[in-house]
Amino acid sequence: MKSAGVAEVGTRRSDIVPGSSHPSVARRLLVAVITRYGSLVLLAAMIVTFSLASSQFLTVRNFQNVLVVQSVVSCMAFAAIIPLIIGEFDLSLGYLIGFLAMIGAYLGGAGFGAPVVIPAMLVLGVVVGVVNGLLTVRLHISSFIATLGTGILLSGMTLGISGGQVLFSGIPRLITQIGQGSIFGLGPAVWLTILLALILFFVLEHTPFGRKLYAIGGSERVAFLAGVPVGALKVASFAISGFLVGIGAMFALGQSGAANAGFGPELLLPAYAASFLSVITYRPGYYNIPGIVVAILLLAVGFNGLNLLGAPFWAQPIFNGAVLLIAVITARAESRHIRK
Repeated sequence: MKSAGVAEVGTRRSDIVPGSSHPSVARRLLVAVITRYGSLVLLAAMIVTFSLASSQFLTVRNFQNVLVVQSVVSCMAFAAIIPLIIGEFDLSLGYLIGFLAMIGAYLGGAGFGAPVVIPAMLVLGVVVGVVNGLLTVRLHISSFIATLGTGILLSGMTLGISGGQVLFSGIPRLITQIGQGSIFGLGPAVWLTILLALILFFVLEHTPFGRKLYAIGGSERVAFLAGVPVGALKVASFAISGFLVGIGAMFALGQSGAANAGFGPELLLPAYAASFLSVITYRPGYYNIPGIVVAILLLAVGFNGLNLLGAPFWAQPIFNGAVLLIAVITARAESRHIRK
């Protein structure tokens, strides 16, 4: 009995010696890498896989095209993340970008130039954002319902302005140059998107305004008791979101050179997928701009690679929907981990 007991004690002691703890340390490190940098690892794996599978993937021209297209999605994701930080949703974004692009095309066809068309698109975006904010803050309507109602209203207005047709005449040259031009090998829209990402990163991470937004998202009541003007900042967040959609609408109008009444809603899924995926990169558990950039590249590389391999046209919504589900599940898991 004693020898058995000694053997048992000896076994327990051997479990805690430094050498035996290496597997658990390695396991914890692996889990940390997967949970915090899984999107980066997956992005690298996808690039390698598609590069080996298609000779057209790893080319300068292909990546230029991918980045140009993703400038619009990036603006939509940036617009989605601002309300998400304060704990709200904006479901009108997809309809809003279509409406603003249609407004730009309509004004251009009426003979107005870029000095009128661009400010009009941006200002209307802000106005719609303020309306969404006031419906949520002043009338205490759920942001889901308020922004969905606004979006449906905008879709009807878009159809009315278009008259059921694609508007393409009179698009200001400056807008088409932003969407289709090239500066140092990349489109102006790409450079403007990079600048926008840097500005948003600085504002959200290094200014009192950004810290207050995160405080509202963490606990609205605690932020209010700490003297944060919760209502005003919520309205401001929706207004900024509308402004960012206005920029995206300008990019989209310039790239296509026309406005279609059916454009916009399909961008909502990738925008929110990128937003939810951002919580597992850079600042785990928090919506952040660097995480969104990585997530957008992940979505872009995934669909572009599938397209080069001959994937059917219906593969994109399936891919975006699957990524959105994975993003939500991962975000929830990361939030539980942070709270622990």
